[in-house]
Amino acid sequence: MNNWTKGFRTRPAAWLVILIMLAAIGLCSCTGEDNSEKQPPVTANPPDESPDKNQQKPGPPDYQKLGVNELGQVMILMYHEIGQPEDEWCRTPENFRRDLATLYRKGYRLVSLNDYIDGQIDIPAGTSPVILTFDDGSGGQFRYKEDGTLDPDCAVAILEDFYRQHPDFGLEATFFIYYEHPFRQDEYIQDKLDYLVQKGFEIGNHTYTHQNLRTLSRDEAVHQLARHLERTQSYLPGYQVRSLALPYGAYPEPMDHIISGTEKKLSYYHEAILLVGANPAPSPFSKEFNPAALPRVRASEMYTDGVGLYDWLKIFEENPDLRYISGGDPHSLVIPSTLKERVREEAVIGKKIITYNK
Repeated sequence: MNNWTKGFRTRPAAWLVILIMLAAIGLCSCTGEDNSEKQPPVTANPPDESPDKNQQKPGPPDYQKLGVNELGQVMILMYHEIGQPEDEWCRTPENFRRDLATLYRKGYRLVSLNDYIDGQIDIPAGTSPVILTFDDGSGGQFRYKEDGTLDPDCAVAILEDFYRQHPDFGLEATFFIYYEHPFRQDEYIQDKLDYLVQKGFEIGNHTYTHQNLRTLSRDEAVHQLARHLERTQSYLPGYQVRSLALPYGAYPEPMDHIISGTEKKLSYYHEAILLVGANPAPSPFSKEFNPAALPRVRASEMYTDGVGLYDWLKIFEENPDLRYISGGDPHSLVIPSTLKERVREEAVIGKKIITYNK
C-alpha cells in the first residue's frame, strides 16, 4: 500500500472536511450575481392570472335599436365617366369624392358585386351595403399621367385615397369594360387589368364592342360575349368574368344565351346581369332577388327624374325599413319577424336565421 492510499484511509475525517468546503465554494459561485440573473421570488399564493370565468362575452347587437333588416334593398350605383364637365353621364372628381363622403357619413359600406350575389355581406352591424359599378372603361376611371404615376383625379385613385382615410369604408368596385381600348391607354391595358385584380377590384363583361344585345342575332350576341371573355383571359389567364352590364340596358327575349353560352369551346356564365335601372336591387336573401335582372341607381344629379343617388338616399332616410341594414354577422340572417315568409330559402343554407320583434 503506498503512502497516498494509506493517508486517505487513515484520515477520512480530514478528507470529509475538505469535500464539504469545496462544495460550499461551488455553491457560492453558482449563486453569485455575476453569473446569473435574479429570479423573481416565489410567493406562497401566486396571483390568479386566468381570465374571469364569470366574465360574459359581448352580447348580440340591439337589432331593434339599429333597425336591422337584411331583407332590405341594396343600391348598386352606376357610374360612367369621371371627368369634366359634370353632365348626365359624367361625374366630376370633386362630386365623386363628395358621393363617397356622403355614403360613408350616412352609414354605407362598400361590398363587391360578387360578394353581394354570393350572399357574403360582411359589414358592421347597423351599416348598409352599397356596390359601385363603372361602365365603358373610360379614361377617367383609370388613368396614368405622362410620368407613369396614377392620375389623382381618376376613379381608382380617388377610391384608394378615400380608403386610406377611411379603411372601414372598404375598397370595392366592378369595372365593366369593352374592347379594343379599355381605359383609353392601349400601352397600359395589361398593367391596368393586373393592377385592378391585385387590388381586389372586379372585371365585368360589357360585350366586346359595346353592342346593343337586343338588336343582334343569337350567334352575334354569343360571339360578342364569348369574345370579351377570351380577350380578358388573354390578359388575365383563368380569370372568371361573373357579371354582365347590359349596354344601353337592352336585352332580347328570351335571354338564355345572354346568361350563358359557348363559342369555340369557350364558355361564359353570367351569374349577375345588370340593367340600367332606376331603383335599388333586392336583398340577395329575398324571394324578389333575380340575378338575371338587377336594377341599378344612377350616380348622377342630372336628369335623374327623382330616382338618382341623392334621391334614394333621401328615400331611405325617410323610410329606413326599406333599406338593407346589417346585423354584423355574415353567417346569419337577421330580419324582423314579420318578414320571415319573404326569405329565399336556397340563399340562406348554412346561415342561422334570427328574427326579432320590432
